[in-house]
Amino acid sequence: MSSEEMLYAQGAKIWVPHAEQVWESATLEESYRKGAGFLKIVTESGSLREVKLKADGSDLPPLRNPAILVGQNDLTTLSYLHEPGVLHNLRVRFCERQIIYTYCGIILVAINPYAEMPLYGPSIIRAYRGHAMGDLEPHIFALAEEAYTKLERENCNLSIIVSGESGAGKTVSAKYAMRYFAAVGGSESETQVERKVLASSPIMEAFGNAKTTRNDNSSRFGKFTKLLFRNQMGVMYLQGATMHTYLLEKSRVVYQAQGERNYHIFYQLCAARAKYPELVLDHQDKFQFLNMGGAPDIERVSDADQFNETVQAMTVLGFSINQIADIVKILAGILHLGNINVSKKYNEGTDEEDTDSCEIFPNDIHLQITGDLLRVKADDLRRWLLMRKIESVNDYVLIPNSIEAAEAARDALAKHIYAKLFQYIVGVLNKSLNNGSKQCSFIGVLDIYGFETFEVNSFEQFCINYANEKLQQQFNQHVFKLEQEEYLKEGITWTMIDFYDNQPCIDLIESKLGVLDLLDEECRMPRGSDESWAGKLIGKCSKFPHFEKPRFGTTSFFIKHFSDTVEYDVNGFLEKNRDTVSKELTQVLCESNMQLVKQVMVLEEIDTLSVDSAKASTLGGRVVISAGRKQVVPSKQHKKTVGSQFQESLASLISTLHATTPHYVRCIKPNDEKIAFKWETAKIIQQLRACGVLETVRISAAGFPSRWLYPDFYMRYQLLAHRSKIDKNDMKQSCRNIVTKWIQDEDKYRFGNTQIFFRAGQVAFMEQVRANLRKKYITVVQSVVRRFIHRRRFLRLQMVISGIQRHARGFLARQRVQKMREDRAALILSKYAKGWLCRRRYLRLRHSISGIQTYARGMMARTKFHAMRDHYRAVQIQRFVRGVLARRAYQKRRRDIIICQAAVRRFLARRKFRKMKTEAKTISHMEKKYMGLENKIISMQQRIDELNRDNSNLKHKTSEISVLKMKLELKKNLEGEFKNVKAACQDKDKLIEALNKQLEAERDEKMQLLEENGHAQEEWVSQKQQWLGENEELRRQVDQMIELAKNAEISQRTQEDRMLAEIDNKELNEAYQRAIKDKEVIENENFMLKEELSRLTAGSFSLHARTASNASSQNEEDVGYASAKNTLDINRPPDLINKNYAYSDCTSLVVKLRAILEEEKQKHKYLQEQYLKLASRNKPTEDSFRVSELEVENEKLRSEYDQLRTSIKHGVEINELNAQHAALQEEVRRRREECIQLKAVLLQQSQSMRSLEPESLQLRGNDVNELMEAFHSQKLINRQLESELKAITEEHNSKLVEMTQDIERLNNEKEELQKVIFESIDEPEESANIEALKQNDRYLRRELQKAVSQYLLVQEELKLAHAKLKAYRQDGGQLEHKLEEEMIRNKANGPSSDVGATVTKQKSQNPQGLMKFHSSDLDKILQRLLNALTPRTVVGLLPGFPAYLIFMCIRYTDLTNADDDVRELLSKFVIQVKKMHRTPHPIENRVIWLVNSITLLNLLKQYGDVEEYVQFNSEKQKQQQLKNFNLFEYRRVILDLIVNLYQALIMQIQGLLDPKIVPAILNNDEIQRGRSAHGMRSRATSIGASSSPEHGGGPAWKQLIGQFEHFYKQFQHFGLNSVYAEQIFQQLLYFVCAVALNYLMLRGDICMWETGMIIRYNLGCIEDWVRSKKMSNDVLMPLAPLNQVSQLLQSRKSEQDVQTICDLCTSLSTAQVLKVMKSYKLDDYESEITNVFLDKLTKELNARQMPTSNSDEFTIDQKFIQPFKVVFSYSDIKLEDIDLPSHLNLDEFLEKI
Repeated sequence: MSSEEMLYAQGAKIWVPHAEQVWESATLEESYRKGAGFLKIVTESGSLREVKLKADGSDLPPLRNPAILVGQNDLTTLSYLHEPGVLHNLRVRFCERQIIYTYCGIILVAINPYAEMPLYGPSIIRAYRGHAMGDLEPHIFALAEEAYTKLERENCNLSIIVSGESGAGKTVSAKYAMRYFAAVGGSESETQVERKVLASSPIMEAFGNAKTTRNDNSSRFGKFTKLLFRNQMGVMYLQGATMHTYLLEKSRVVYQAQGERNYHIFYQLCAARAKYPELVLDHQDKFQFLNMGGAPDIERVSDADQFNETVQAMTVLGFSINQIADIVKILAGILHLGNINVSKKYNEGTDEEDTDSCEIFPNDIHLQITGDLLRVKADDLRRWLLMRKIESVNDYVLIPNSIEAAEAARDALAKHIYAKLFQYIVGVLNKSLNNGSKQCSFIGVLDIYGFETFEVNSFEQFCINYANEKLQQQFNQHVFKLEQEEYLKEGITWTMIDFYDNQPCIDLIESKLGVLDLLDEECRMPRGSDESWAGKLIGKCSKFPHFEKPRFGTTSFFIKHFSDTVEYDVNGFLEKNRDTVSKELTQVLCESNMQLVKQVMVLEEIDTLSVDSAKASTLGGRVVISAGRKQVVPSKQHKKTVGSQFQESLASLISTLHATTPHYVRCIKPNDEKIAFKWETAKIIQQLRACGVLETVRISAAGFPSRWLYPDFYMRYQLLAHRSKIDKNDMKQSCRNIVTKWIQDEDKYRFGNTQIFFRAGQVAFMEQVRANLRKKYITVVQSVVRRFIHRRRFLRLQMVISGIQRHARGFLARQRVQKMREDRAALILSKYAKGWLCRRRYLRLRHSISGIQTYARGMMARTKFHAMRDHYRAVQIQRFVRGVLARRAYQKRRRDIIICQAAVRRFLARRKFRKMKTEAKTISHMEKKYMGLENKIISMQQRIDELNRDNSNLKHKTSEISVLKMKLELKKNLEGEFKNVKAACQDKDKLIEALNKQLEAERDEKMQLLEENGHAQEEWVSQKQQWLGENEELRRQVDQMIELAKNAEISQRTQEDRMLAEIDNKELNEAYQRAIKDKEVIENENFMLKEELSRLTAGSFSLHARTASNASSQNEEDVGYASAKNTLDINRPPDLINKNYAYSDCTSLVVKLRAILEEEKQKHKYLQEQYLKLASRNKPTEDSFRVSELEVENEKLRSEYDQLRTSIKHGVEINELNAQHAALQEEVRRRREECIQLKAVLLQQSQSMRSLEPESLQLRGNDVNELMEAFHSQKLINRQLESELKAITEEHNSKLVEMTQDIERLNNEKEELQKVIFESIDEPEESANIEALKQNDRYLRRELQKAVSQYLLVQEELKLAHAKLKAYRQDGGQLEHKLEEEMIRNKANGPSSDVGATVTKQKSQNPQGLMKFHSSDLDKILQRLLNALTPRTVVGLLPGFPAYLIFMCIRYTDLTNADDDVRELLSKFVIQVKKMHRTPHPIENRVIWLVNSITLLNLLKQYGDVEEYVQFNSEKQKQQQLKNFNLFEYRRVILDLIVNLYQALIMQIQGLLDPKIVPAILNNDEIQRGRSAHGMRSRATSIGASSSPEHGGGPAWKQLIGQFEHFYKQFQHFGLNSVYAEQIFQQLLYFVCAVALNYLMLRGDICMWETGMIIRYNLGCIEDWVRSKKMSNDVLMPLAPLNQVSQLLQSRKSEQDVQTICDLCTSLSTAQVLKVMKSYKLDDYESEITNVFLDKLTKELNARQMPTSNSDEFTIDQKFIQPFKVVFSYSDIKLEDIDLPSHLNLDEFLEKI
């Protein structure tokens, strides 16, 4: 059987032509036999057809590719490379899988989806970064990454050529390519350069794009963008860009076809007209240049928003506000220019129209607005629109324009202005994008128009198609070159491949006497026309094979391009090629007053690609603007035409592309309706032919298109050879054996170095052979399996039948027995039921009768009650009614009586009034009235006389004013001198006040010591209460023994004694409390006396009483070491503020206290005598207690002395401290003696009680009396505390007397001074003389000198006091040193051995967990810590040892209250660690310092002031808490440092894991490996799989887990808490999931059932490792998406399983599930995934409530790092047990104390 007969067997699928769908799939009904004349087929539509064939079989229909090859990423990998195969592969990827990118060799085919696709986010950019082209799915980013990698590796120039017809998505593809370069060449967060490059797109789209019938955003110009890169340390960084434009479609400014728009910028400007009222714009339909197309709007696009975006982009790219305003004015001027009305002109005096001229009215509003906006003269503009000038040799002639000529001149001017403005904008963009620095290399992105053919094709289409011919030629040459290089690299023999060369077509256009040459020649002719040029074309170009003349007429011609034959209409060719504009109109614009208009009009057209890039004038595509000098306008004979300019630009572009390594993007437009994912086969096949994709396929098919790597071929086709022919250690030979066995023709394949090359169709043949062989093997397996299934079913059926019979018989028997039981039970139930019913009936009847009786009796009682109640209520109503009537009659009668009385009284009053009125008219009455008035007149006369006398006295005194003024001047002078003296006194007062404040501060510290003494007394009182309790216990024992003897008399006596003892104890406690209170009162009064004396002393030089200045300081809290809040109220009583203080009260109080002290002395003496009596009996016991008490007191004294020494360092006066220390020592000695005595007495009493016999119980009365006397003596001893105050009181009294005398003396002097001053002021001027003034002046000077001398004496005393304080401090330091030596000497002289002595010495040091250091050594300490802490060193230390060391240093700064030192220590620590994590360091170092930072943060919390953290501390740890510093802010800084260390550690570990994840999770087939480990190892070696140097060449998942194990051990060795280790591994597993899932999403070819099984196995290994380390299940949570993907790949995919899939994929988004489903690669025997299933699945997935916000993204963010949670951990390590290791070399800087 021949290969054709095998391939064209029954059931084979083929392609047949179709009228509408171009190609249709069909199936063979009969097998093909060689020589047959026809084939019977069944099409997809179900129709049966016959296809005629030639006898030799050369026209057999093309075969369909096997299912494994359908949907391939690269079209050239198809086995059958033909047009229907390519078309079907694209349709499957685009329509079914919604994949818009496909490779075709080196071409990237991009089909416009007309929908938003989530394919261009930052995560996709990161996914493609670093992957070679072909590793992931096709994408514009993969092509850009290939170019960028080649740029980095070879440092050469590259280019990306984007082509396609209008609406295919060229601009978008170019924009995304530039976005990728901007991201990888700079950063994902746009820098200034990247932002400018991306911002250029909206500007160029606004000014160069327009809506056409095929595309809403069609580029109407060609653009070649150079992205300039510089090499910096081996990395290419985006430096800038330049832009070159080609053939702007200027005619669109003045004309648009139906359904099209002008350039976007005009509509945007009209939409934003409210912002620019000065432009006088209106709706876009009001302008002639904008309303021709009839389609002013674009769906889902806001022109106003687009205008804002354009203005914002122009701002970013360096356009100033004035420039933007001028550009807007020019654009508005163009619109108004188009609305200038050119009307008919009539001959003067007649109605006859003048056809040779026209008229523009001078008052045309648009003419005036155009002149105002462009700053030109409207009259000149109107003149040259109506006239044209024809120049001759010596003269010129003005000729009027017709209407058509005037409108043409107007339109030509508008096109010229817009073209120049566009050129200017491009120049500014280039200037902004290119900073002028030296470029290293570039990547060019060419976005140029694709091949165009319309119903009417003009000059623009001709130039576009000419450019595509040149680019296609360059493309064909490049593809052929790459094919040759591939064959040479693989070392195979090849023959020359013939490919299509379009050079003849290019010669037709650009050769001499070609189309462009004839067009330029015709343009130079004075009367050249389109028709004459068409005639010349037909005559001269008919010899070219690619030229055709029309059948009818001479107004068009045909050119056979590489993609199609195009008919061009010659109308307008000459005018567009000339591109003429009136020189006079341009001159009018050149004379504009707007600077921008001048610059735009004098721009030179320069081809930037053809100019040397090294020249500064044109570097980076800049245009030359030379507005300062007059431009020489070329003549018509020398001016270049548009065609010649375009030809030169195209030649320079092609030369640039030849100098670069090109990459190609072919954009395809799927339909004209712009419907998402709609497929129009006829349109697409035409574009595939036009863009060169099918030519690439043809070139590939001519060679060896199918290429397989040896490992892949072996894994797929190993079953085609016998196992004796298979050598797993030599895959290349095994593949050779397989191929030679089945393919006999050696020309059908080639063996390369790494690949096997097949001719077209051979892979499909191998697939057919493999399918047949698998079908044979599967049939055998199925037969065996079916026999096994049927036999097992029979055995199971037999066993089931026997079981049914057995159970049926048992069921019948049980049923009969059950019936018998039920009958018997029914009889019993009926018996009991009848009895129950009768009983219930009787009980119900009885209950009813009793109820009726009850209710009847109740009703009768209620009736009787209601009658009695009604009777009572009636009686009450009658009573109240009678009372109301009686009261009403009484009120009426009383009112009548009052009325009668009022009438009588009114009558009497009227009669009296008449009588008084008569008397008032008599003379006697008048005299009485005016008698008082005469008295008043006399008194007023006397008052006037007195005022006159006073006035005369005042006049006399006025004469004395001048005399008093003189006296006043003298008094003022004396007052000035007095103020100066007073100011000097005030200065002295301030100095004395400062000294008093210092003295008060020292007194405060003394009061602190007194308070500590009070605390000691309280402790002693508590101890005494404890002893009293023990005494009570002894008494209880005595009582028990007395009860045992049953002696009532002794029992009664003992009871009386016990009651007496309780009363005495109560008295003792009350006396002691009173003594303490009296002592406190005496101390307060004493302190107030001292304060008053100091106040009076300080205020002796002032004239007013001063208040206490230490009140606030005494009430403030002391936060130092061993201090407490001052609880003494030292505020003086109000009577002490007065000047006349009653000293007699204080004296009487002192005398009273003295009497109390004398009385207490007598009592104390008596108690001492009693004590001696008791002590004589218990000497041995007392000595033993004395020894134990001395040991206890020794330790207590040491601690108190340490506190005193600390206080000495804080500046307390030595003399006061020594006095207080002596008093405390004396008090402690007395208390110790008393305790010893009490203990001795109690011990003796207890011993005597134990040995007491019943007959001697009567002798215990005397002992009890002695015990009570001991308690009385203890009460009196407590009074001794008050004796200490006697000496202090006497001393204060003596000082009080002395200070009182000083005060009296100073007051006398003050009164004398005041008397002298007042006498001098009051002395009259007559008695004053010069001598008296001089005498007063001398007196004042003497007093001033006296005050100054006293001030100097005070200063000297202050200096002496400072000197004594300094000496005392030195003595204190020496005493401290001597005390330490004495303590060491005492311990060293102990009776223990040498070892014991060493231990005792260590214990006696009592280390406090402090590290002493100097702030100048901080840098050296931290530097040595960082350098000395190597991983090997850290393992032998305490986990977090540096943190403990730093914290002990912090405690030292807290002890010394060195705020600057602790700030400097923590700041430098943070800075040093930050330097470490910002620079490259091993992972071990980062882990070490992460552990130390966490430990330091926990220590700051544990020893801080937050109750939540310190509640678990021991007593020693509570004593070691920080006292002076609240390091809350530094805790926050260290927390931020921990987070930064964690992120740096995670990123470094992720960088190490990244290359191992995909091989370990997706590519590691351990099941295949397990079948033959040895063979697969050799396979891995042949593949060239990467093996880690650390873990060898083992399985990839083992290498990944080995890395995990390595990191886990590091975390354990360095002491990282398991909580943080789990967080790190949770983040790492998230990264593993993200990388693997993203790779899977971008590799559709591995989305298969087998991949799901591989993922599940490899993840299971990772999960087992995590569980073996006893980590929590939360660590495995990030792997849930990958687990669900593996289950999704292995699940069934039918319509019934939709809900199961939704329930399964809870952690996957809708986009991810659909991406997997659409990319799923079916096996040979899997059912096809239908569109109905996908639609139903999509609906169910969208109905879910997903927490993720962006469900369109199918990738996971690999850079996401989960937040790090720092948990407080209590440390039980004792700081005092930490020693400084010698190998850290820190002994010279740190000292443990």
